Amino acid sequence: MTAPATPSHSLFRRVLRNMALRIGLVALAVTAVSYYYSYWRFQEEALANLGKYIAARSQLESEPFLQAETNTRRLRDEFVRRLSHLRDTDPSPEFHRLFNQERDGMWRVRLERDDFEHQATVALLPSAKLTPDFMRQVLVGFQLATEYGPAFRSRYYDTFIDLNISDGSIMYLPDLNYARNGSVADFAFDLETELGATPARNPERKTFWTGIYFDKQAVQWMVSVVTPIDYLGRYVGGAGQDVLLDELIERTNSISIPGTHNFIVARNGDLIAHPARSTQIRKAGGAYNLNQVNDPEVKGLYEAAMTAGPTQPFVEAPDGSAWLGVAQIKGANWLFVSVYPKRLLTEKAAMAASMVLLLGLVALLLELGVMAWTLKHDVALPLRRLKEAIGALARGRRSAELDTHRPDELGDVARTFDSMAVTIEEHRHNLEGLVEARTQELAVRNLELEAANLRLTQLNEEKNELLTIAAHDLKNPVASIQGMTHLIVGKLGEWSQERVEDRLLGIVKLSERMQRILGNLLDINALEAGQYQLRLEQVSLDAVCSELAAYWENRLAEKQQLCIYTPSGATVKADRHALWQVLDNLVSNASKYAPHQTTIRLEAIVIGERVQVRVSDQGPGIAPHEMERLFRKFSRLSAVPTGGEHTTGLGLSIVKRLVEAMRGEVGCESVLGHGATFYVELPLVRTAPTLA
Repeated sequence: MTAPATPSHSLFRRVLRNMALRIGLVALAVTAVSYYYSYWRFQEEALANLGKYIAARSQLESEPFLQAETNTRRLRDEFVRRLSHLRDTDPSPEFHRLFNQERDGMWRVRLERDDFEHQATVALLPSAKLTPDFMRQVLVGFQLATEYGPAFRSRYYDTFIDLNISDGSIMYLPDLNYARNGSVADFAFDLETELGATPARNPERKTFWTGIYFDKQAVQWMVSVVTPIDYLGRYVGGAGQDVLLDELIERTNSISIPGTHNFIVARNGDLIAHPARSTQIRKAGGAYNLNQVNDPEVKGLYEAAMTAGPTQPFVEAPDGSAWLGVAQIKGANWLFVSVYPKRLLTEKAAMAASMVLLLGLVALLLELGVMAWTLKHDVALPLRRLKEAIGALARGRRSAELDTHRPDELGDVARTFDSMAVTIEEHRHNLEGLVEARTQELAVRNLELEAANLRLTQLNEEKNELLTIAAHDLKNPVASIQGMTHLIVGKLGEWSQERVEDRLLGIVKLSERMQRILGNLLDINALEAGQYQLRLEQVSLDAVCSELAAYWENRLAEKQQLCIYTPSGATVKADRHALWQVLDNLVSNASKYAPHQTTIRLEAIVIGERVQVRVSDQGPGIAPHEMERLFRKFSRLSAVPTGGEHTTGLGLSIVKRLVEAMRGEVGCESVLGHGATFYVELPLVRTAPTLA
């Protein structure tokens, strides 16, 4: 290839020099004047729009809080009004018709009347004095929460009435049975919503708000409002609601004027919502106080916002980079702050100045038209051929129509491009092969990483559940055994032999409970690790089920229950020990959740080449939305054992794995409130008839 010739002419240099001399100074002067004028005009317009925006957001975000305060005051007023009408009545018959004291000492709605999805739940401490006044208060609170709760549910998470601090808790919450999901210790704990309504903490008897917190049961951010209740000048309790904040936080973080961002902060410095601080707020449990954490950027904006007022809602950021529009969220007494960066104004002003400059350049079109004819032949056509050659090269082809013969810059460019095209074509083939190989390798690595990450997530969840069991289900029996042992040692010389034996039997029951928990954990671990060895053989269902019914006879007597097995004569192919463990678990579950003095039915039905073993109880049944979680590991449902028994959530998971290991299936049939039937299907063994 011949070396390119040195250009003898420079067309572009001559044209650019003439144009630059004509428009340079004029364009700069006009653009500068346009920029400063546009900036101040845009700033006035932006602040006016920002004022309308924060006023509208203040009204929008304040309404739920103000309405919640109104709701709790209405509850208080109606509570006092109804209580005064019942002043001289005897509440005892109605009270005992609706409520009864359960095994843990708590007073709750009777099981047969308990419908937490449509009416309020009630939890009264064993220590509460059931005076006529207190029973009237409970009846009125139950009526009000049941009547008002569904109406408020569309906007508020729940509606509750607390009586005499922790003595009574009445709540409408259709998501879960609040009263039956808590223990005596849970309800005895004094909450901020209860203490804040007392005269000592609230002498002015005003409606008050708690701080923001993350509720683990609702899995949402919320804040509570409570109005104290006094009757005849005496403290009774408080009426309240929990206000969900997720929608408020989401609107704050995602809905804003383009280019701006919003945040909400309490006057005491608690950061409620911020698009860039959501993780820190969650980790702090809602107590991310700007006066206590090291966050100079947001703290500076908070301190500036505190200087704003109703007549002056706009203040500058400490570094002067933004305007802050500040409005109050009434009720909660929070500040809604919209941060409007000044760079938005400078960008708009620069755009306006650019338009002015563009209009000035339009004036050059006439001159460019005169130049067009000359430039078409000397510049446009060669550049078009060069462009077509570039496009052909991009598609993997080369073009021979280049002006390599020209002596000017365009000829120099054409010759250089032709040389470059040869080099690019050589490298392209090598690069395509490398890219394809690397892409396949990355795809395989990504799939491996996704699978490993999913498994790690599952293992972490199971680890957390296991730690929960170790911390709660094992810790409580160990503590009880230790306490009872110390008590026996201290009272050994004083107590009778019968009393000592009674305490020792209690220790035996606690140790058996620990043994069952540890056994379940070991069984599920062995099943998952593939270390649980099964020996399938012909097993007579009548022998196993009859032995199981006899084994449970004394244990069921404690709750006056009865297990009835109907012989079938069927034989299945199974592991005898595993089959015993499966049926034992199902009978144990039936006994736990069935009421006293009920019957548990155990029967076997032959269906084609399968045998279906069914265990039926007369318990509360299983809600439809809980059926899918029934056989999951560590799964606990809303139903509460009728005898105070404990569960780890592993029994049904072990049943499912054992049955599937024996080539069988397990399932459940239930109608809420009408008991449940668990069934196990196993292969039938056809036995040859005996000859006479």
